[in-house]
Amino acid sequence: MKELTSVNNPVVKDAADLKQKKNRAEQNAFLVEGLRSVEEAVSYGTVRQLFVLAAAKTPDEARMQAIVGQAAAAGADLYSVSEQVMKKIADTETPQALTAVVTKQTSSLDELTALGGTILVLDRIGDPGNLGTMIRTADAAGVSGVVLLSGCTDAFAPKAVRSTMGSLLHIPVAEGVSEDDFISWAEGSGYQLLATCLEGAGNLYQTDLQGRVAVVIGSEASGVSDSLLAAAAKKVFIPMEGRAESLNAAVAAGVVLFECLRQRVAGNGKL
Repeated sequence: MKELTSVNNPVVKDAADLKQKKNRAEQNAFLVEGLRSVEEAVSYGTVRQLFVLAAAKTPDEARMQAIVGQAAAAGADLYSVSEQVMKKIADTETPQALTAVVTKQTSSLDELTALGGTILVLDRIGDPGNLGTMIRTADAAGVSGVVLLSGCTDAFAPKAVRSTMGSLLHIPVAEGVSEDDFISWAEGSGYQLLATCLEGAGNLYQTDLQGRVAVVIGSEASGVSDSLLAAAAKKVFIPMEGRAESLNAAVAAGVVLFECLRQRVAGNGKL
């Protein structure tokens, strides 16, 4: 394991640059921080570099060493770094013991076609925490894939990555897709668009959500776009009894996706 103590080292600077979207695109890589998330990255992704905080004290030392060993066996470059260097690389104020540089893995719409089932479509979601939470929820609900339409925040931004808790490495994600391309693909692939809205919408719990369904969750501020609403075969609202005017976008996505899961389970008699 090589030792890095200078924040001006080119390796350190390249890793720190991944906090910016343009550099993630240029390097085709992103940062993953923390024991659990790095463990997922080593198991399900391609870790290029692993930075280990020197003399880090963790109650799970054996687990950390197993992660380091697995990364080494997979060909990752290993670096022991000072606290100053880790703070330079990591996005969080208090860096954890492990930070990894991981190769970005994205999917095309064509690759999603063969998967079938439910997909989650995000329309101009601006908050990285919300976006990451929705990817994590989609993974938990057994969704086949996630489509990020043009105008969404970057799923590979550090805050979004942390919010996915590793799910970004489990579920296919297609990013930067235009509305027109998505609508055309959905029609050609037999997907029904299901949009959440209020006007002209039916009760979520009285709507058939089985088969190829593309659940569209719209912008936190303005909801689903007019063109997507016009293309939607089904529109649903989530019944609410309290005085709240609306739900957080990530919460709404969770309610709809788990109703999709409930109907799938009811349809085939097993989870």
